[in-house]
Amino acid sequence: MTTGSTQILYGADGIKQAYEMTLKESRLDIVCLSSDYANVIGKYFDVDYGPRLFRSKIATREVLPDTVGNRKDSVKKDQRKNQVKFIKLSKKSESDFILTNERLIFVSYNKKMPYALIIDDSDLVANLKNQFDNLWERL
Repeated sequence: MTTGSTQILYGADGIKQAYEMTLKESRLDIVCLSSDYANVIGKYFDVDYGPRLFRSKIATREVLPDTVGNRKDSVKKDQRKNQVKFIKLSKKSESDFILTNERLIFVSYNKKMPYALIIDDSDLVANLKNQFDNLWERL
């Protein structure tokens, strides 16, 4: 068991800093349920981060809300390196989480106090990795 650090990065700049950390990884598992993220981080994801992520060698598995826009956008991605599956939402959620090999990042796009919570804990990563893998197989 490896228990490391926990940090909270506040505001749009903190969220961007957390996303930048992911660009050093070899693989990402992502559950992205937010739709109003641009109201917090502007065009950063669509214009800056997203293109760099999807042009990189980083393999991704993304779970996204099942919308026409997300389905249309997914066909632009390399379906071997950047895999996408869809989930129907029963409740709106302006939050995401990203799993790396060693780290868990929760992102809250709460307009009043947006933040990224970064957890370096191998037990929590393993727990959510098991949950993500099971969700992935069922979608």
